[in-house]
Amino acid sequence: MNRKNSFSTFSIFLAFLCMGFGDASGQLVSVVEKAFNVSPFTASLVSFSGMIMFGVLSIPLGIIQSRVGKKNILLAGLAFFLLGALLPVVGFSFPVILLAVLLMGAGAAILQVSGQPMMRDVSPDGKFSRNLSFAQSVKAVGTLSTSLIIFLIGTKLTQYSWFTVSGVDNAGFRILFPIFAVILFITLIFIVPLKVKNKTDESIVPATASSCFNALRTPFIACMVLGIFLYCGAEASLFNRIPGLLKQAGYDNNIAGNIVLILALVVGRFGGGIILNRMKPVIFLIITSIVAIIGNLMFFAPGSHVVLWIATGLVGIAIANIFPLIFSITVDKFPDKANEISGLMVTAIVGAAIVPLLTGYIANTSLIYSFCVPLACIFYVLFTALSIKNKIR
Repeated sequence: MNRKNSFSTFSIFLAFLCMGFGDASGQLVSVVEKAFNVSPFTASLVSFSGMIMFGVLSIPLGIIQSRVGKKNILLAGLAFFLLGALLPVVGFSFPVILLAVLLMGAGAAILQVSGQPMMRDVSPDGKFSRNLSFAQSVKAVGTLSTSLIIFLIGTKLTQYSWFTVSGVDNAGFRILFPIFAVILFITLIFIVPLKVKNKTDESIVPATASSCFNALRTPFIACMVLGIFLYCGAEASLFNRIPGLLKQAGYDNNIAGNIVLILALVVGRFGGGIILNRMKPVIFLIITSIVAIIGNLMFFAPGSHVVLWIATGLVGIAIANIFPLIFSITVDKFPDKANEISGLMVTAIVGAAIVPLLTGYIANTSLIYSFCVPLACIFYVLFTALSIKNKIR
């Protein structure tokens, strides 16, 4: 890989790091509930504000992207994200946090639509799946940063006046936003001079609303989009329910469970990038789905605390590569529909807002049985991977 390609790839990796900041919305729910003394339902509006933008923006952006270019869409995503990150710097209240997370969610959705096909453009032939897995591991670092910053820095800043806000119990997590803003600004500096050659055929007709929905008429694409929907729902459900399981086991620090799960995701994605140098993506998808099912089943097995931690780590490592694998397999099979596929799959991330509702409903009766929902989601992914195995070259 020459120096120009290395710069291009590194710049897109930075964009994926910023995508990870978009996952802050889910991790902020319990923090905001305590800080602003609001009800659990009101606090859940933070997560909803972040996730709803994936459902609203993804398909329209997939259409616009084919006309104005991926780089321009990527820059727009970074700009929205930066604006959202700056709002809590200049003002700090619950409505400001909601608006900030909404803008950050919009930025994350835009980055998802443009960043993944751009990674294909900067990747050498045959290395897209590998680079996308590495990029997802970088995104996981961004995701992990939220909990780590709050745990390591935010809790120690309340003695400073900027973090003392009337009516707020603990405003230490405010430090997240200037840190995000600085990294977003640096990423903008790297992306602006970037020159990327589009790898799609010039004869391809730009995406339209009808072409996006028509793409769902292709059974292969429809099954894979549903796979993304269910996978995202499974991952979100695990983030929501593992802390409760840890609390039942005697651990009151909810952040610990999320940190272990995210660290496992990081390890899994780095490892996946290496494994994909030697293994076909569809075979790896089958293997990783089976391991994820085994890990989920371990949550049902009565045993020591060690079993619970092993299950959390195993599931995290196993599910780490499902999103990039499904995405890359689909785009590689239908490269002429890359924009439509990107829009559809990023829209399917809204599964992270919908599936956990079912998980939460079941958890009201039985926390352990709520793990049947992510288990069923991963079983679908396995079934889909097995059914497409012979359709992939």
